[in-house]
Amino acid sequence: MQRLVSALLKRDGYRVDTFLTGREAIAALDSEGYDVLLLDLMMPHEGGNTVIRHLHANNPTLLDRALLVTASPESVVATLAKQVAGVVKKPFDSAELLGAVKRVAGE
Repeated sequence: MQRLVSALLKRDGYRVDTFLTGREAIAALDSEGYDVLLLDLMMPHEGGNTVIRHLHANNPTLLDRALLVTASPESVVATLAKQVAGVVKKPFDSAELLGAVKRVAGE
């Protein structure tokens, strides 16, 4: 899924960094500036929920540019959705994902 999303965004002209774990994402978020963050809740070693908590404590403005990309049940997503800019439910089509990214990026 990560490769598919990365290829789709690159094809549309975005620069994309990908991380396999929540730990890697947190390290990058602490040192890099990002326009949009796509976050899956189901990541190994410090999942997406941990990344959201980290952002609350260290970079809360990035939550306004964060999109959850998830297949988690609505009951799980409902609380987290209030903390981020939006949610893209899996499975999604490319237009839906690109539209959400453009909206959050202010395009």
